[in-house]
Amino acid sequence: MSLFAKTLISCLMWCALLTGCAPGIPLLREDSLLMVERVRQAGGGELFPSQFKDLISTVDSGEESYLRGEIAAADDYFRFAMIKAELLESASVQEAKRREEAARAEAERKVREDKEREARRRREEELAAAEAAAAAKAAEEARAEQSEARRRAERARYEKAHDMPTRHTVKRGETLPQIAALPEVYGDSSLWPLLYRANRDQIRDPKVLWPGQQLKIPRNLDRNDYNEARRYSSERSGR
Repeated sequence: MSLFAKTLISCLMWCALLTGCAPGIPLLREDSLLMVERVRQAGGGELFPSQFKDLISTVDSGEESYLRGEIAAADDYFRFAMIKAELLESASVQEAKRREEAARAEAERKVREDKEREARRRREEELAAAEAAAAAKAAEEARAEQSEARRRAERARYEKAHDMPTRHTVKRGETLPQIAALPEVYGDSSLWPLLYRANRDQIRDPKVLWPGQQLKIPRNLDRNDYNEARRYSSERSGR
């Protein structure tokens, strides 16, 4: 048996004893109708439709007894209706509060899920972007490697077809990049650091050369030497 039912039975027993001892209690019609309206405003009709229907039935029974002139019986029905209304109002307030808290918890859950979903989407986008960047970098490195391989092959063919010099005499106005760009030297102006490092004994400032200087031209270099020279050249040009 539910707590609601137990409380209702106890109140009914008390009501019966009270009416038996005091038959002259004033009519409670208006008070019972007021209690019914309070239950309605508390949402009892929507939250507990069967209990609210039973409450209205009790009030109607009191109205019928009142119209027949059975005041004591009507009073019992109205008192019974007030007890039901009080219990139903309390239950309605609690249920409304419970539903409100449940709705708030559900809304918070949805907000959390939306945030988690957005966070996952961003992580996936970041991962996809990182993978795309890595793929692009790998492709760029592969193209650079192929380009370097072609340059090395062309240089090897050129060196094989020509007697490549190991020294160069500086002419008036020449610079290290200009000398490095000569086909018989490296054919690439960005490789001037190779000349600079091989001739540090006579070059203090890579921007200053003197006509007649005999510069050594390093040969038999590997890819790392070329890459390091280009990196150094790029750093110096950015200053």
